[in-house]
Amino acid sequence: MSKIGEEPLFADAFKQQIEREYGNRGRKGLEIAEEGRVKHYKDFYVVVGEADEYIVEDAVCTCKDFLFNASRNITKCSHMIAVEIAKQKGRVDFVNAWYQDVRPLP
Repeated sequence: MSKIGEEPLFADAFKQQIEREYGNRGRKGLEIAEEGRVKHYKDFYVVVGEADEYIVEDAVCTCKDFLFNASRNITKCSHMIAVEIAKQKGRVDFVNAWYQDVRPLP
């Protein structure tokens, strides 16, 4: 959230477009991107979620929302939308490490 007198990170028209296209998932994706919770490791994009970190690679996310709803033709979760927004708006935190070395996969 911006302070009084500061420019908002994303224009209202951009936010409205994302919310129209993706609804609540878009709103959450905007929030994630605004808060700078999208990281790009050498091997994956990782989104720091409320309860865990989620790997986003190509058209797949490791969150339960995506895993459950992908079979129902809901193709993007809020984490995937956040990665797209962060890349487009230059809000990605680059980490010069392999994610698998920082947080070993189960």
